[in-house]
Amino acid sequence: MAEHVLSQELLFSAGGPSASYCYYLAQLQLLRADYGSQDADVWALSGHCHYLQGAFTDAQESYEQSLEFPQQPSEHHLVLLRLGSIYLQQDKLEELVIAEEALIEANHLNMQNAEVWAYLSLICLRSGRHQEAEQFHKYAKRVSQPGVFIVLGILNINMQNSLQ
Repeated sequence: MAEHVLSQELLFSAGGPSASYCYYLAQLQLLRADYGSQDADVWALSGHCHYLQGAFTDAQESYEQSLEFPQQPSEHHLVLLRLGSIYLQQDKLEELVIAEEALIEANHLNMQNAEVWAYLSLICLRSGRHQEAEQFHKYAKRVSQPGVFIVLGILNINMQNSLQ
């Protein structure tokens, strides 16, 4: 029954699988324990679905679970980026350190990701490391892409407020 509903959802969704399709497919696979060798990828997918729906606590749990497997998820850098973003939103010092570590690792995987540089800059600002924040902000602007303007805008406001 569930497979039939999912197949109908996939058939009638324009532009590929929807977020709800991915979410329910991941849920079905998790409930059945039917994910074979792609354990980490299923947990990462579940995390992505929760993240896109704004369920950050559930996303955090799924992302952390995906990192527990010996074989990392195929989108390892995205898992680390979003996990770092969640930790940053929680604004706890211990989790800021974890967020920074996750973002640094994501940065090592892809140094051209402006969003990672921007989040690293925000962490440095919140930690009182203004010189590092400025340097990361420069890198973020250098490799910036159109989708990162929101994060960079927030970062610009925070930079101006911290320098006053």
